[in-house]
Amino acid sequence: MRILIARLLPALALLLAWTNSHAQPDGPPSPERLREIKAQKSAFITARLELTPEEAQRFWPIYNEFDDKQDALRKEMRQLFKEPGKEAELTEAEAAALLEKGLQHRQQEIDLEKSYLERFKKSIGSVKTMRLRQAEHDFNREVLRKFRDRMDERKGDHRPPQRH
Repeated sequence: MRILIARLLPALALLLAWTNSHAQPDGPPSPERLREIKAQKSAFITARLELTPEEAQRFWPIYNEFDDKQDALRKEMRQLFKEPGKEAELTEAEAAALLEKGLQHRQQEIDLEKSYLERFKKSIGSVKTMRLRQAEHDFNREVLRKFRDRMDERKGDHRPPQRH
């Protein structure tokens, strides 16, 4: 499940960049748009986990800290593989080094999750911590679904949106 989430989150980042493309066709989403999406994610997770006000007060500072660190790790990872087409120019040694760095980053993400897992359990309990992973997954799926729907609209495909 962690691997699935780790793979969906970069897709989510790309999707978030696309969702604001109407207003900013040549750039990343505005900080305002990113705050809006984070607020939607917070509301979604709070509702899915049925957090009490006390739980939310304990949980959200921890989660936001975790999320910020996760974002920083992903940004570093994107920087490693930043130049499209560069793979064709790499030597075997350079490619092997990049692959190793990629694995190290993935391990850092797992280590980060492990370190925050105990804090999540203390703030909202084990059951809600388990449900957190599913809530994140469901939020990401919803964002991806909206992305597909918008892409279909742009292409002039007027099929009804698929619900999964």
